[in-house]
Amino acid sequence: MPRTDKTTRVGLIVTMSQDETWPDSIVNRVKAYLPEVRNSIESLGMNVVDCGAIARTGQQMTGQAEKLRRESIHALVIYVGTWTYSNTAVMAAIRADVPVVVWASSKLETFGIVGGSIVRGALEEVGVSNFILYGDVADPATLVKLKHYLLGIAGATKLRGMIYGEGGGRSMGMYTARIDPSEWMSRFGVDVDNFDQVDVIRRAEKYPKAEAEKFLGWMRSEFGGVEVRDEVMLAQIRMYFALRDVIKEKNYDFIAVKCLPELPSCYTTFCVAHALLNDTADDGFGGRSSYVAACEADANGALTMQILNNISGGATMFTDVLYYDYAENMVRMCNCGSQPTDFAASRKNVTWVTEGLREFDWVMGGACPRYVGKPGLLTVARLSRVKGRYVMLIATGNALEMPLEKIKETNSQQPHVFVKLDCPQDRFVESLRSNHIHVTQGDWKAELLVTCKVLDIEPVVP
Repeated sequence: MPRTDKTTRVGLIVTMSQDETWPDSIVNRVKAYLPEVRNSIESLGMNVVDCGAIARTGQQMTGQAEKLRRESIHALVIYVGTWTYSNTAVMAAIRADVPVVVWASSKLETFGIVGGSIVRGALEEVGVSNFILYGDVADPATLVKLKHYLLGIAGATKLRGMIYGEGGGRSMGMYTARIDPSEWMSRFGVDVDNFDQVDVIRRAEKYPKAEAEKFLGWMRSEFGGVEVRDEVMLAQIRMYFALRDVIKEKNYDFIAVKCLPELPSCYTTFCVAHALLNDTADDGFGGRSSYVAACEADANGALTMQILNNISGGATMFTDVLYYDYAENMVRMCNCGSQPTDFAASRKNVTWVTEGLREFDWVMGGACPRYVGKPGLLTVARLSRVKGRYVMLIATGNALEMPLEKIKETNSQQPHVFVKLDCPQDRFVESLRSNHIHVTQGDWKAELLVTCKVLDIEPVVP
C-alpha cells in the first residue's frame, strides 16, 4: 500500500552569526550543540536529517536547507546557539519550504533567546509558518513541547503530494462531505481523484472463490467469530481484494467510498475492507500499517482521519455521533460497520455479524465487526466548513468499559465506543457540524492545534 512509512523526518540546522570576531571557545560550543540537539529530537522517535556542521553564512544556510528539502523533511528545526543574523534563517526557511521550529538555547552563557527572538520575528515578517521554543536539550518539558510542534507540523506537511481517491458521488445528500478539489490542492497539497464503485464490483467478481475461502479461513482463526453466511463474507472479502487493487493501481494515499445507499441492493458493502484497511493489526496480507479509508464519500471525514493518522501513526475511526447523554457527558459512537478492530480489546473480542440496517434493500446482506471499544484516552476531531472557512472540532475523552449487552439499546449488530468527554456539558453538541466524527487513541489535542495553525484552520475546542 502507498506511504506505509509513518516516520516524521525533521531537518536540523544549528546556527550562529557569521561575525569573524567570535572567540573559538564560543564557536566550538555552538558546534557541540549539533549532536546534542540531534540526539534530543531522535529521542522523540523522529528521523533527524542534518548536514554534519553548523551553518553561519547565508550561503551555508541555504545550502543546508536545499539538501534538507531534497530529503523530503516534514519540519525544520533551526537551533539558535547565540546571536545570529535573521536574514540567513529566512533564506534557509524559504528554501526548505516547511514550517520551522526556532529553538533558542536557554543556557545562560549563550544568550540564545536574543538570536531566537530575532529569527522568529523575521520569519513572521515574511510569512513563514513558525513556532518558537526556549529551553534546554535535556529538559523534559521542553522536549514535550517540541514533540507537539513537530508532530503537529507533520500532520499538515505529510499531506503534501498525497492522492485522495473517492468512489462514487455525494452520499445521501451530505453537503458536509463534499469539497472543492482545487482548494484541496492549493491549501493542503492533496490531489483529488475519482474511481467508479462498479469497477470495484467487477474486479471483485473476478476473484476465484478458493482465494476468498482461504482468506475467510484466516478471518475465522483471527477473530472471535464469524456468524455471517459464507456467501456474504466471500463477497465482502472479494470487495476488500478489489479495493486493495484499485488503491495500489492508482497509488491512492487515502480514500473514501460512497457505498450507501445503492450498494446493498447491488452486491454488498465495504465494511470488511474498511475495518481491515484502517487497522494497524495484520491486514491478512502481513501488513501492519494503518491506511485511511472513509465511508459515505465523506472527503472532509477522510481528511480529518488522515491528519489524525499523520500525527499519531495509529488507526483512525470513522463513526457517527449516535447519542449524547447530557447527564453523563458521554457520547455513544457507532456507524454502519466500518470501524477498525484496533479499538476492540482484542480481535478475539470481535465477532462478524450480519448488518442490520433496515432502510436498505439487501440483495445478499452485509457484515459488521461487533464489539465494544476498549477503555482508554481518545482524541476526537472533525473538519467542517463555515461559509467556506475550514474549522476543526477537537476534543478528548475516555472510552468507557461497557458490557456488550449495552449496544442492544441502540444497534445490536454494530461496533460501539462509549466516550466520556473532558469538555463542559452542552459545549460538545454546540460545536457539532456533522453527523460524522473521527477518533484515534491517545491525547493529540496539542498537536492538532499546531496543525490547525499551519493550515490556517480555526480550532473549535469545546
